[in-house]
Amino acid sequence: MKPSELVDRCIECYKSFQPNKMTLDSHLELFLAQIDCSDEGDAVFIRQVVYGSMRYKKLIKVLLTALYFKHGTEVSREDYNLYMVFAYITLIRLEDMSVPIFRRFVFAQDAQKMFVFLSFLFNAQTLNKWMKEEWCRLYDEQFVEDELIAKLLRNLPEVSDIIERLRDLASTKDEDDIGEGDKVKRQLPTTKVEPFNLSKPRPRMLPEPFAIKLENPYKKPIPESVKNPDGDGTLKKVEEARKKAREETLSKHSKSKGPELEIEKLSSKKVVRAGKYKDALAQEHEKLLEEQTRFIPPQPTNPQPALKAAENSSIRLNTAAVLREDALFRKKQQEEAALIKKYESELRDDSEYYEWQARMRQEDELRRLQEIEQRRVQMILTDQNAKEARIQNERENQKFAADMRKEAEAFRAMSRAEREQLLQEKRLLVDDVKAAEKNVRPAIEAVLEAKTMLGIELREESKRLEEEAKAKRAKEEEERMEIVRQIRALESVPVDRTVQFDPTSVSESSRHVLEAMSMAELLERLEMVKQQAKEQEEERRKEIILTKQAREEDLVTRVKTIHQVREIRKKDAKEQRMRKLKKAEEEKELRLRVRNEAQLKLQEEIEMKRKARIEEDEKLRKEMEMIEIKKQFLAAGAAQMEEKKFRDLEAGAERKLRDRQARERLEHQAYLASMQEEEKNRKKVLKLREKTRKEFVREYDERVREGVAAMVDALATTHAEKRRIVEQTRDFESTLKDKQIVSDPNKHMTNVKSILSARNLRSSHLKGSLVPSRSSVRDDLADRSTAHVELGRSYRGLPYRTEEVL
Repeated sequence: MKPSELVDRCIECYKSFQPNKMTLDSHLELFLAQIDCSDEGDAVFIRQVVYGSMRYKKLIKVLLTALYFKHGTEVSREDYNLYMVFAYITLIRLEDMSVPIFRRFVFAQDAQKMFVFLSFLFNAQTLNKWMKEEWCRLYDEQFVEDELIAKLLRNLPEVSDIIERLRDLASTKDEDDIGEGDKVKRQLPTTKVEPFNLSKPRPRMLPEPFAIKLENPYKKPIPESVKNPDGDGTLKKVEEARKKAREETLSKHSKSKGPELEIEKLSSKKVVRAGKYKDALAQEHEKLLEEQTRFIPPQPTNPQPALKAAENSSIRLNTAAVLREDALFRKKQQEEAALIKKYESELRDDSEYYEWQARMRQEDELRRLQEIEQRRVQMILTDQNAKEARIQNERENQKFAADMRKEAEAFRAMSRAEREQLLQEKRLLVDDVKAAEKNVRPAIEAVLEAKTMLGIELREESKRLEEEAKAKRAKEEEERMEIVRQIRALESVPVDRTVQFDPTSVSESSRHVLEAMSMAELLERLEMVKQQAKEQEEERRKEIILTKQAREEDLVTRVKTIHQVREIRKKDAKEQRMRKLKKAEEEKELRLRVRNEAQLKLQEEIEMKRKARIEEDEKLRKEMEMIEIKKQFLAAGAAQMEEKKFRDLEAGAERKLRDRQARERLEHQAYLASMQEEEKNRKKVLKLREKTRKEFVREYDERVREGVAAMVDALATTHAEKRRIVEQTRDFESTLKDKQIVSDPNKHMTNVKSILSARNLRSSHLKGSLVPSRSSVRDDLADRSTAHVELGRSYRGLPYRTEEVL
């Protein structure tokens, strides 16, 4: 799509979105399907613009509110969505899009609209005074300075050229509107469609009707096979042919033998010695059983003749395959030649390195397998320790959960108190806002009444100016039509421009050309060129035939070389496959050996731990027996020991209670101190917030006063300029009419009195109440600006103020 179409599609998609009916993703998919957007880039652009406009809606709203406040007389409310799309593209996507592409989008729109928008946005004073404070209320200050304002100021030099170009286009358009807007285009008569005057065809004679046979067209005749199943002996011939083919197949494959499978016999004895190494012996027996039951691949003694024929068969190669394989062969030849040359120059090759590399890899593989088995053994050994640690962890978690529940209960109580306090503050704020909204309606009504009166005056003035301009355009159109009639009269005069053609001479119009020639000479030279082209074509054909023969001979030579190389590769591949199989068998035996060693080591460690545990249990049992014996000897002093134990427990409980009370007292004091500090900080923050708000209100009022004063001066200057233009126009018309009266006094003598009375009446009206003075206009605009300011303050949540702005 074109840039203007893309922007229109984005505006249309944004306008048609209804969030209470469907989601944004569903709306975008439905909209793209409706407009039949086949280009993926256009669809991505529309999605990103609509998503971005919804996401940065508050940011864009702040910018457009300031734009309509400062340039309310230059921008229209109907273009709000257009400015919203360009605000998102400029603020967020300018550097991603690049300035040249952004230039295309800008010049696709109206020059006056884009000039007002870009000149307002790319202004350092506007960004730092109007936008920064409002954006900081929505986003972080660093984001506003680094991502928004800095990005715009960084692209300001490149965008300045676009703004200057838009300024020129807007001013040129205004001049064209003033100079050519009054022209009325003459409507050409449309062509009326009339049918051709053709003769009407005569009615044709109808043919005679023919008889229709009442038979079923879909009926088929009964086949003869139903009446006589084996009438011509076809079924019998088919059965004989099948029987003959079956006998030939059996006789052909009767001599070939199937594959003979060889399986070792299982051992009839299964002896496993019982004892402490029973598991190791069982694993050894399983290994032996696995080796005995291993599948042996079949080796047919007499393979089929078709397999032997397939091995000796060859495939015909086309030209592309021959050239491709020959190129591969030459590449390998070059690599081998480079290796030989390197060996001749350095007197050494890489065989020692590759042997060392293979040996190191084998050692690394062995080390890796040992580490794997070692980790598996460690995992088995640490399983018991993990179980005990899990039980201890559960006990600690239960205790920690009880402490957390107590702490959470205290936090909930504190949160409830804070919510109650915040709710009370919000209620007070709602009451203040309701009281401030009561004074908004009178101010709005006063502004509407003033605007209504001003609109009536402007409509009357514009109606009068339009009537005067209409009379002027009618007169200019009459003069223009007179000139056109004269031009058409001149063009209707016939002119004789007949020129005789001479094929042997050069025309007058081409005599100044260096290679000019007559028609006859041109035909002769054309025949010569055709003859030369024909001779060159014959020579080219001979060259093509020779080249084709040489290429065929080269292909034959290359095919022979390819067959030789294939035989050598086949032998090398067979040897390499055998080496790979041997290596795989060795690796399998190595893994099995390492696993068996690790299993034996694990069994030994488990057995050692079991012995240590048995010894420890035996030692503990002996200690318990000794303790029982001692208890029997000390039974006499059991009562004294019990009483002492009770006194110790009571003293410990009292000491624990005192420590707990002291700890709780200190915690309560710390809590009270933190609450006081928090209350002090909260009051300080409220004071600072109130001070910041008052400072912002004061600066906002000052900026509004400056903006209103500038706007009043601009409006007064514009009004004075308009009055000057109107007075000049009227003086010109008066002078023109005076000249007409002087040139034809008899025609205008009767209207002199009426014209003088009309001029006096018009002058009195212009000097009287219809044209307000500059001071009255300034007062009127100041009153309206004050109403706007108060209305904006009420909408922004600021308190209502009744004092005068100016």
